[in-house]
Order: sequence, then structure tokens, then C-alpha cells
Amino acid sequence: MNRIAQGLTLVLLGAAALTSTIPTDLYLNWVKAGFGPFLIGAGVVMVVLGVLVIAAELRGEQQALDEEDVVPAVATAGEPGHVGDHVDASTHREEHGEGHGHDHSRAPRVAWLLLLPVLAVFVVAPPALGSYTVESTGGSSGPPPRDERGPSKFNDALAEAGPGEVVELAIQEFVMRAWIDEERELADREVELTGFAVPTEDGQGWYLARLQMACCAADAVVNKVLITDQPAPETDSWWRVRGTWVEPEGELDEVSQHELAVLEMEEVVNPPDPYE
Repeated sequence: MNRIAQGLTLVLLGAAALTSTIPTDLYLNWVKAGFGPFLIGAGVVMVVLGVLVIAAELRGEQQALDEEDVVPAVATAGEPGHVGDHVDASTHREEHGEGHGHDHSRAPRVAWLLLLPVLAVFVVAPPALGSYTVESTGGSSGPPPRDERGPSKFNDALAEAGPGEVVELAIQEFVMRAWIDEERELADREVELTGFAVPTEDGQGWYLARLQMACCAADAVVNKVLITDQPAPETDSWWRVRGTWVEPEGELDEVSQHELAVLEMEEVVNPPDPYE
């Protein structure tokens, strides 16, 4: 990979960052929305650096050609003042110790691997994480420690909703309530959850799931709710489900997975944000 190819790689990487943020919201498949401005800034910097590298290399090659055209004649050894044939510039540099035996303008061949992220975005953009991630984790986020429990720990729509009102909750908010709310305020309340369908391993029901991330898809945590009273829809299809919490017996933190009794389901097309 020569310097021009290195510059082109920078330009393409920067263009990939810009095209996934400015004209589309493709970047939301991998990072949180707050990282959009940083991706735009990084993309602009890479494009500018790539253009500068290419321009500098082209200018350097042109200067080298101009120098070769004006190489002075070298006097023949033993005949002072005699004008001999022109000597190739590169040979002249090597004879005078200016060559080093290798070309510093080229990067290792492994540098071509930098093009793989570009191909991934432009050719086969990786989708948001989905059912495969949920199935491969083998579980979901567990309940917080006991000292974090109590009704004052919640700041969701249920806290302000009136009696009989359908409350829209994130799946993460629902499972947190189900696991640690000792007052069990979810009991007999209609809630509305949105997520994607994931089949269970034993075929007994399915999960409505969502992924929660702190900064990027690499740290995503699974939140899911079990549904057993409705046929399993197509894997990875998105649904808005209205229902009630199936209140368990015994201690809440001893429940391995919380369940929702479905009252109504509606398929969701093109959800705005795949993560919570």
C-alpha cells in the first residue's frame, strides 16, 4: 500500500462515517444517538487528512520528476572536465549513500485490512443486534442489589400515571419494576411495551426483547419479557404489545424471567431506535 492508497483509505473511512450519520441514522445500529456529532467530526477529519496525504504525495512525485529532468552531467572518472553521460537520479542517490535499501513511503500489506470496515458499511452494513444476541447470551440482566429497592427508585411513566391509564414503558423499565418494586405497583396495571420477537429454547412461548446499551452495541445488555398466551411471531419482527404483568408468588428476585399477559398486539414497522 503506497501513500496514495493510504490517503484513499482515510477518505473512504471518513466518507463511511459521514454517510452513516448525516443523510441517514444508520449509525444508531451501533452507537447511541449522542455519539452522532463525534462521528461527523471524526469523518471530516479523516477526509481532510486523506486529501492532504494524496495531494502531498502527488506533489512529491511531480517534484521528483522535475529533479530527474535537470540532473547535472557527471564528469567521467580520470578525465577532469570531460562531460559524460547522464546518470539516473535514483542510481546517483544510491551511489552517494542516500538510499536505504527499502521504501519508507509504503505501508505493510496488512494495512489493506483497514478497507474492511469501509466495505462493511458501503456493501453489507451490519444490522442492529437482534434475536441472535439474545439467544447467545443465555439470559438477561439480573435484579439489582436489595439496597436499591423501593418505590422511590423509579422515574418512569408509571409513577405519574392515573388509575386505569395504559402506561407506555421501556422493557428495561418494566423488568426493573417487576424485579425490585416491593410495592408491586405493576400489579393489575395495563402497560405497553415495544420490542422484537425472540423464540424460547424449549418452544414454550416467546420473548419480547430489547437491548440496552451504555455507549455502543458491544456493551449491550438484554432485557426481555416472556409471553406464553400468544403464538410466536416471526423472529426479529417488531411488536407493540399491551398487557398486564403476571404477578409471581414469593420473592421477586427469585423469579428467573417475568411474564406479560397479552391484551393486544400490533406489529411495528421500522422502529425509530433499535436500542433502549
